[in-house]
Amino acid sequence: MKVDVAVQSYKKPESLLYTLMSLKKVAGDLIDTVYINDDCSNDGSVELFKDIRVKEYFSPWKLDVRVNTKNVGINQVYMLKYRPDYMNWLFVLSKFKRFIDSKMSHNKDDIRYQYAIDNTDKKYLMIIHDDVKFFKNIVQLYLDTMDGNPNLAIVGDLGQCWRCKFADVCSPKKLMQGFRPSKYWPISPNKDEKGNFNLKKGYTRACRINEWCCMVDVEKCKDITKRKHCFIGNMYKYSDTSAFWFSKMLECGYDFCDPLPSEALRTQLEISPEHEEYYLHAWQGHPGHSVWADQGMGIVKYNRDEIIDLMKKEFGFDFPHKLIG
Repeated sequence: MKVDVAVQSYKKPESLLYTLMSLKKVAGDLIDTVYINDDCSNDGSVELFKDIRVKEYFSPWKLDVRVNTKNVGINQVYMLKYRPDYMNWLFVLSKFKRFIDSKMSHNKDDIRYQYAIDNTDKKYLMIIHDDVKFFKNIVQLYLDTMDGNPNLAIVGDLGQCWRCKFADVCSPKKLMQGFRPSKYWPISPNKDEKGNFNLKKGYTRACRINEWCCMVDVEKCKDITKRKHCFIGNMYKYSDTSAFWFSKMLECGYDFCDPLPSEALRTQLEISPEHEEYYLHAWQGHPGHSVWADQGMGIVKYNRDEIIDLMKKEFGFDFPHKLIG
């Protein structure tokens, strides 16, 4: 069985191509089409992905490259036909322009991974970030896990523990063994004056399968969107990408699985030793968002030349041309 791959692009084409090269090395025979969704880079990235030398390197993979109608970044996409339960009409009125104004609104395909979900003809879709280095065949591991439970909607790295208020008593491994830190899980409520967890004092949606390297059942993704009016790649209330969707997936009665769960709390840039045998996320020493924002003060820098050199050294690939910007 083959799968397709979805990856978001924004001004880091070298890192994205390096990620795909490392994936091709360990799981090339299991992949058919790679959907690259560019978030209006405007720096030559799209032209690079379409370069004949890039296409020849990744053959027989097909590279389907799309550009957003407007830049989304790490913001939420608002659409009237897809309003999750907390978006009542008062909410719509408060953000009316974002729902209606053509200068501010987006279409469904602009949401991360959604173009791939809507266009793939495969049962399963692999979702990755553009800053992952692969060492072993994680695609086969996830396929085997999916095939072992027909009720699974998503397989991957369970976590985002650094955002969770239950981190001192919980872990991905405990969750996979059936432990639930509170009646509110997967929501993480704040504490009130008495030290009790209280949703009225605010909350976050921390727990999720991290979408930097996961596999989803395409039809179940579509079903969750239809029933709960939300998308795996969109940003929602008090949550990072995929966290709100994760809770709605559970409400739909679907299962999740981390086949390599960690026993302990991890920081944002850490993954379990078991996962590190298969891949390393943020291998350049910083998460992708930090590069986009440049941390406001130039703290984090994207090292293009280092990655270009690695492409040549590890994969024998000569980078085609300089970017515009």
